[in-house]
Amino acid sequence: MRFLRKLLIKDYESTGKPEVRYRYGTAAGIVGVLTNVLIFAAKLVAGILSGSVTVIADALNNLSDAGSSVITLVGFKLSRRPADAEHPFGHARYEYITGLIVALVILVIGVVLGSRSISKIITPEPVTVSVLTYAVLGVSIAVKVFQLLMYADFGKAIASKTLKAAAADSRNDVIATFGVLTAMLVIAFTGVNIDGYMGLAVSIFIAITALKLIKETIDPLLGRPANKERVAEIRRSLLSYGGILGVHDLLLHSYGENETFVTVHAEVSAADDIMKSHDLIDNVERELAKELGINITIHMDPIEEDNAFVNALREKAVLAVLELDNTLNIHDFRVVRGNTHTKVLFDVLIPYEAKTTLEDVEATCAAEFAAEYPSETFSFVLNMDRQY
Repeated sequence: MRFLRKLLIKDYESTGKPEVRYRYGTAAGIVGVLTNVLIFAAKLVAGILSGSVTVIADALNNLSDAGSSVITLVGFKLSRRPADAEHPFGHARYEYITGLIVALVILVIGVVLGSRSISKIITPEPVTVSVLTYAVLGVSIAVKVFQLLMYADFGKAIASKTLKAAAADSRNDVIATFGVLTAMLVIAFTGVNIDGYMGLAVSIFIAITALKLIKETIDPLLGRPANKERVAEIRRSLLSYGGILGVHDLLLHSYGENETFVTVHAEVSAADDIMKSHDLIDNVERELAKELGINITIHMDPIEEDNAFVNALREKAVLAVLELDNTLNIHDFRVVRGNTHTKVLFDVLIPYEAKTTLEDVEATCAAEFAAEYPSETFSFVLNMDRQY
């Protein structure tokens, strides 16, 4: 498909540019509309002449695909709109919405085709198969394979949920039309009318695939965990700067492809001059925004490195928590010594599937600290954190 990209899309290799992304979506949408309208017309004629409800339903499926291609075009057009006062994070999520619409259209087609197939099973009608029927179905499969390859290639190039949904729809159409062709062959050579049964099997497959696509397009709208490779890349980049001792509370907020906002806490030495540390953070924000294409905000957390008592307590807390549950982690560790007691404050990163509670962590640390420092009175202020 490299040739097709080169032919249809100007500057096709610069997939990170919004205008190039729009060209991919536009090209895929236009090709989809034209090819789907052509095979719809051909199948409709063949279905009417043969009297096959499955062929006619398959034709209507292709007409809906043409409508889906129009939706794809509209989605890419809307997602290209710049940020405004009402939508300061831009409009890139329109692409997710159009992907959801395409998935819903696929589901409706599956349900309609299933209903018609059941009717065909209950009251079978004679089907006349001709060379035209075979030719139309064969050409339709070839066109749909071409669409599948194009949508999958374009979708992978720009990481588009909408085009990936369109590719899945084309794959369903290949299977559906192949099922129709199989039914026509069985009817022609055996006389057994399986038109309705094959249509029902195909409709069930289409409906199941549509439900999976609906989930895939809803997930980014609701919010899902950040890509692990992306998080690791940002973390590595932050820690590559001398002066940043550690990072935590890294949050990624996606408002569509290439529209990522990041917030993170960066640990710096409390002994360093605050203006020096602030200058470092400013430079890191600016450089990573340019290097990784993200909007990043960094919160500066000062860490005491030269306080032996604090360091000893931190190490003991880390070991105690890991021994309690090795899936946990702590950060933002602080100690405030007073006249009557020592206050220990830190955040505990607890996975959603973990059974350990903050109370368990506090009890474990309290026992460990009391055994090591019997003359100290400790109080704990713990905060539960999640991995976003």
